[in-house]
Amino acid sequence: MAESRPNVLTIPAGAAFLPTLAEALLDGELIRGFAPRHDPIALADATIFLPTRRAARALRDAFLEALDGRATLLPRIAPLGDVEEDADIVEPLADADLELPPAVAPFERRLVLARLVAAFAGALDRSILSLSPEDGPLVPATAADAIHLAGDLETLIDAIETEEIDLSGLDALIPGEHDQYWAITRAFLKVALAAWPEHVAAQGRIDPSRRRRAQIDAAARRVAKSRGPVIAAGSTGSAPAVRRLMGEISRHPLGAVVLPGLDREGLDDDAWRELLEGQGPGLYGHPQRGLAHLLVALGVARREVRPIGRVTPALGQRARLVADALRPAETTDAWAMRPVGPEDRNAALAGVSIVEAPSVRVEAAAIAVALREAVATPGRTAALVTPDRDLAARVAAELERWDISVDDSAGRPLSSTPAGALLRLAAEAGLDPRPDLLLALLRAPACRLGSREPRAVDTLDVAVFRTPLPGEGFLSVRKALASTERSRGTAARFGAEDRGAALQLIDRLEAALAGLETCAQQPNAPFSRLVAALTEAFEALAGEAETDDATAVAALLDELAEAAHEADPIAPMAFPGVLDALMAGRALRPARDRHPRIRILGPLEARLIRFDLLIMGGLNEGVWPAVPQADPWINRPLRIALGLAPPERRIGLSAHDFAQGLGADEVVLTRAAKVGGAPTIPARWLQRLAAVAAGPAHDEAVVRGRRLIALAETLDRTERGPAPRPPEPRPPLELRPLKLSVTAIETLLRDPYSIYARHVLRLEELDSVGPEPGPGELGGVIHKALEDFERSRIAPDAPHARETLLAFGRDAFGALLERDDARTLWWPRFEKIADWMLAFHSGRRDLVETGFVEQEGAIEFATKAGRTFRLTARADRIEALSDGRFAILDYKTGATPTAKQVMAGFAPQLPLEGAILKAGGFADVTLPGAVIGELSLVRLAGREPAGEVVEIRDKERAPDAVAAEALARFKAVVDRFEDEAEPYRSLSHPKFLKRPEGPYAHLARVKEWSATGGGEEGEAE
Repeated sequence: MAESRPNVLTIPAGAAFLPTLAEALLDGELIRGFAPRHDPIALADATIFLPTRRAARALRDAFLEALDGRATLLPRIAPLGDVEEDADIVEPLADADLELPPAVAPFERRLVLARLVAAFAGALDRSILSLSPEDGPLVPATAADAIHLAGDLETLIDAIETEEIDLSGLDALIPGEHDQYWAITRAFLKVALAAWPEHVAAQGRIDPSRRRRAQIDAAARRVAKSRGPVIAAGSTGSAPAVRRLMGEISRHPLGAVVLPGLDREGLDDDAWRELLEGQGPGLYGHPQRGLAHLLVALGVARREVRPIGRVTPALGQRARLVADALRPAETTDAWAMRPVGPEDRNAALAGVSIVEAPSVRVEAAAIAVALREAVATPGRTAALVTPDRDLAARVAAELERWDISVDDSAGRPLSSTPAGALLRLAAEAGLDPRPDLLLALLRAPACRLGSREPRAVDTLDVAVFRTPLPGEGFLSVRKALASTERSRGTAARFGAEDRGAALQLIDRLEAALAGLETCAQQPNAPFSRLVAALTEAFEALAGEAETDDATAVAALLDELAEAAHEADPIAPMAFPGVLDALMAGRALRPARDRHPRIRILGPLEARLIRFDLLIMGGLNEGVWPAVPQADPWINRPLRIALGLAPPERRIGLSAHDFAQGLGADEVVLTRAAKVGGAPTIPARWLQRLAAVAAGPAHDEAVVRGRRLIALAETLDRTERGPAPRPPEPRPPLELRPLKLSVTAIETLLRDPYSIYARHVLRLEELDSVGPEPGPGELGGVIHKALEDFERSRIAPDAPHARETLLAFGRDAFGALLERDDARTLWWPRFEKIADWMLAFHSGRRDLVETGFVEQEGAIEFATKAGRTFRLTARADRIEALSDGRFAILDYKTGATPTAKQVMAGFAPQLPLEGAILKAGGFADVTLPGAVIGELSLVRLAGREPAGEVVEIRDKERAPDAVAAEALARFKAVVDRFEDEAEPYRSLSHPKFLKRPEGPYAHLARVKEWSATGGGEEGEAE
């Protein structure tokens, strides 16, 4: 077949690319002599290569529209893909005539390379690294780090294969300083880059990048022999193999190459020559550089490229303005020599709005407003194009306020879906069954075990997981569950039936995680066994779910199982991190578009697609364009010396996307001035556009953007109400409590709202999930040991008293002594307390006739409303003194009030116990009329000193008087709350509270009213 002059065309940015392509092919404008509009069979002979599958689907729709629905056979439309394309979006070419080995599976490639990376790290000479570790080779600290570095190595391999780099050039690379580190890395790369092809060849397979290159070369050979029409459209020819294919197509008698948005006139010859010959890093970021070099490879001059498609004068002027704004930095002196006139700027920016939002939230709302306006116009299409996935998610959420459901075409990370989260939780909880992980697993939306038995999950949550467990693992959960029979408060609401259901649930959960639990007992476990155990756990937990995310997770586990034999054994606790690293980049893409006229797309997906309104969002430096990522294996100068394209080439592709996007009839450009509270820098293209188009036209574009911002800010605008006030609930008299313990009186005095929440609303405070044993548990242990010892009636100065008390202590500590912290910190403190208590009671032996421990007592009295109020107490120790009086001792292992606080009435527990004693309320101890000789707080810290006695008395008042005064003051408080007009205020006197905001501060919304001074009046009262 004789070779003809290359047939290269371009569709300008202002024309709809795919509809123009379809019309031109049907009418014979694309290929001379081939006009199949009226021949429904001839079109089937054609083959069209496009960059992405989305573009291929859109071209099919364009043909159907151009043919007005007439029956026809469509051409073969094949996704091609460039070097920068996303492998999840681009479908590699299929070639039935080429016998190629199958491509190696992605996970197998990652795990094999991770093994090589780990071996490289293990062989490094640590003495060399110690010279200057910050400049040395990268060393993976964990198995997950090796996976991430293997991903970077994959990227390097793909670049070497795609750009057809000769690896013999590695030996010639001389980096200058720190060459000893490069020698180490180079030695590894030479081994790894040779070992990887050998490994896949031995398996009878081929690297995916090499296979794709072979497919493209085979397609080029097939084109040379083809007699049917062949078109390559929309590609910028980034890879050498793609350029060869496009060259064959351009020279084919029935071939055509259609370029997207080639600048034929906007850039002058000097600027074009600079794109071809210049070597500055900034030139790689120009939108036309790739096309300029592609034309050289095709052997076509810029002026020889035929334009097709109609562009309105305004869009043509906008294209020239954009070309001038984005010209190479070395030629920007042309801005002064050939300034753009006001009329041209007005025409170019007539359909452009520029949104400079104060924050990402406002930016997302402004975009949502623009999309909502587009929906209001029948038949109007609109799209948000952004690489910022967070912004895309925000916009989708904002649109929900109008019941407009739009999926981000990039999908959701698989790890953030319900099934993906369940998989991650199963891996963590199976290897480390902590209460917080087990509860999160049972409450996970995708967990069928928890959803089927919510009452059993509630039982475990409230009665088990919010108390310190006696040990670790499922055995400790069962022990804690058995002890809930003696639970108080909220936990007591769950009876025997609930405990039985919870026990059965724990059995099923342990069975589901048994494989992972077994793996956790080994220092290193085979990766295949970990994957198999995780698969078993997921299947047991997820049940027979058929959701999209569950199917995707099942597929991921199948792929992992097939590749797991390539991984080295790893420490089981490292497995969740490895799983995270392997799941990174996996996304669950929507099966179909949820709205017929609105889209949220990434820049790659939006290529060649036309919309009436195009919004380009996230136009900040570092986002769009993204910051070029450094290669951890080869730095930028060495990449260029080896022949690899610099990272800045991606900026050029992004710039081309930006220029193409401005070809829409109506365009909105958005950015946020601050992200996360930090100022941002506008994208370089916005800065360039502002510099070239400065004047009224640009100002009007900004004003149009401000309209969207104003509408966005109006969405959530409400009239400001009065400053919030502290709550003042006034329940009816019959709901107000008639029984309180002396331990609750301090709360009644300082924070009445907490009494209201607990005793009127019946709300119990829940502890955190999986709490570590704290001061409360230590205090309970000490009280129990002292109670058991004193009930034994062993004299404190007996020879075996210390051993007996320590034995009671061991019994009280129980399983807590299995914990390192309790054994090394708490037990020594208890030993000091034991010694001090024995000495303390030995010193009081002559003063005390009889001692009583843990005594229950109560008194009743009539309120001013005629009701009977009951005050209860449990005294730690009451002593009948030899002089006929009584002493009350209150053991304190935590914060202890001062004598002044007790005397002032802020801590009335001990004096009120004295009042109950005087009234004969401790029936087993005394009769009414008893005289109190001592009220003492015994502080047991276990430090230096181990104990201390704080006696409650002063010169003017005897303990009897202190108790009587405390009771009278308390009765007055009770009578005050017997009035329905008296509110239960929040934090009325918060000073000296153990928890300054109280346990019910969230319910009382303390932070809201205290921030505005709403509580000042109440505090004064």
